[in-house]
Amino acid sequence: MQDQQEIISPLLSDPDSKLYQYKVKMEQVKTELLKFGLSQNQAKVFIYLGKYGPKTAPEVSKALELPRTETYFIINTLQNKGVVTAEFCSPTKYSTLSIGQTILTLVKSEQEKIKILAMQEQELTELWNDIPAFVVETRDTKKEKMQMLLGTPQINNKIKDLINHTREELCVYCTEKDLSRFYYADFVDLFSDMIADIKIIISPAQRMPECARQIDKKKIKFIPNSKYENQCFLVRDSDEILFFLRNANHPSHNLFAMWADSKPLVDSMHMLFELCWEKSENAY
Repeated sequence: MQDQQEIISPLLSDPDSKLYQYKVKMEQVKTELLKFGLSQNQAKVFIYLGKYGPKTAPEVSKALELPRTETYFIINTLQNKGVVTAEFCSPTKYSTLSIGQTILTLVKSEQEKIKILAMQEQELTELWNDIPAFVVETRDTKKEKMQMLLGTPQINNKIKDLINHTREELCVYCTEKDLSRFYYADFVDLFSDMIADIKIIISPAQRMPECARQIDKKKIKFIPNSKYENQCFLVRDSDEILFFLRNANHPSHNLFAMWADSKPLVDSMHMLFELCWEKSENAY
């Protein structure tokens, strides 16, 4: 029978160990699982059961050096999430679903939460509208605003808002990687279907990216020799700007952008875009 220390050795391995590469990969998996709503310790328990299980709660507690009460609580939580099952034996042993089934289960759970929240929108709106506003409107009430956006979901929601409210022109300055992310977020379809005018500068780029071929070539230009791959911004109707402080060259959870409707800032960025458009190369 394999020794317990041998079984868990990847978890305890040193950088010089041959098993250390597996420990690194486990850390990467743990980081990804956090995006699906698991906590650090929940992810650790899931990985341990998935790779070394089925195990009893005391075995999990000992291997991961977690308090026994916390271990039972974590396992129970993972069961409630539908990603861990218990065997009918004594002592009880626990195992996980396959990673594919697990991701699907967690995604469906989040979708159900969103569906429930969406159903509550009308009720909350009516409740909100029943409360009178106590703001005294004056000429100075409207001020220029800015907003910091961290992460793909928040940024994508703002981009969709910009696209949907464009009446005259949307200017997009981006890298090929940014355009690829726009494609997978279905923005390229929205770009190609826009009634309003759209201009897209891809910098740096040597040729038309495959993901942009459905867009009218007259609306796309290249800057082939640019040394910068961290520039990405959108300007809507000379009214709003979304500027990426960390663009697609960073991991999706590290994307960071700033939105603003400051007239001087928007006008400056629009002027910069038009200068770049004049000096860019045609895509056809």
